[in-house]
Amino acid sequence: MRLTTNVLHLQESDAMRVVKDSFADVMQVCRNGHVITDLLHTFPEHGLSHCDRCGASTLDRCPTCGLELPGATFVPESWPIGERQPPQFCSRCGASFPWTRRRATAGANKLAALEALLRKLPRVARQLRVRHANRPAWQIEDEHDLEDLLRALLPLSFDDIRLENRTPAYATGSRTDFLLGPSGIALTVKLMRRGREEAALREGWREDIAYYRRRGQCKALVSLVYDPAQLLFHPEHLEKTWASLSDDLPLRAVVAS
Repeated sequence: MRLTTNVLHLQESDAMRVVKDSFADVMQVCRNGHVITDLLHTFPEHGLSHCDRCGASTLDRCPTCGLELPGATFVPESWPIGERQPPQFCSRCGASFPWTRRRATAGANKLAALEALLRKLPRVARQLRVRHANRPAWQIEDEHDLEDLLRALLPLSFDDIRLENRTPAYATGSRTDFLLGPSGIALTVKLMRRGREEAALREGWREDIAYYRRRGQCKALVSLVYDPAQLLFHPEHLEKTWASLSDDLPLRAVVAS
C-alpha cells in the first residue's frame, strides 16, 4: 500500500510540474497579419521588431486598450502543428486590429478587380471571333461557353478558384459557378437572349441567393449578365435596382455587352 501511495504521489508531482511549466503565452503579429510567434514570453528571442516577410512593424497587444494578444500554451516536449491565426477583434474593448481592416480592404479590391474583368469580357469575346488563317471563329452560344471563357480568364486575377457544379431550377441542365476564395465571392453567369424577360433574371437570382445563403460561407454574390444584343434598357439603372434583392447577401449584377 505504501508503494502504491508513493507511485501516485510521484505521478501527481509530475502532472503538477507540467501544469506549472505550462501557461498561456502571448502572440506577436505584424500589422499585415503575419504571425511572428505565439510563444513570445517563453522564447523572447523569436520576437521581431519588424516582420521578416513583409517588413511591417509588429505588436503583441491591442493598440487601443493594451490587452496582450492571446498566444499558445507551452507544454514541454510538445510542439503544435501548423500556425495559429491572429484574432480579428480585441476581446476586451472590441477594437479591430490593423490586419482586420486590411483584409476588408483586400476583399473590396478583389470585388473591384472582378467587376473590371467582367466588363471587359465582351472585348475578349469579340477578339476570338477573328482567328488565325481563317480558323473557325469562337462564339458564345450558351452559358457553358461563358463558363469556359471565365475559367480561362479568372486565373489572371485570382489564385484560389473553386468550381461549384449545380442544377438550378431555372436551368435546363447543370451550371458551373465560381467560388473565389478566400474573398468569399460567388460568381454566376447569365446569358440574355430574345424572349428572356428581366423578371426571369430576378427569379433566378432569388434562387442563387437562397442557395449561397444556405452555404453560409459566401460573403457576396456577383452575377455576370452577358447581353451582346443589348436587349436590356438602361443597364446602369437595372444594376442598382437588382442590388436591393437581398439584404444579408449582397448581390452585384454586372451587365456586359
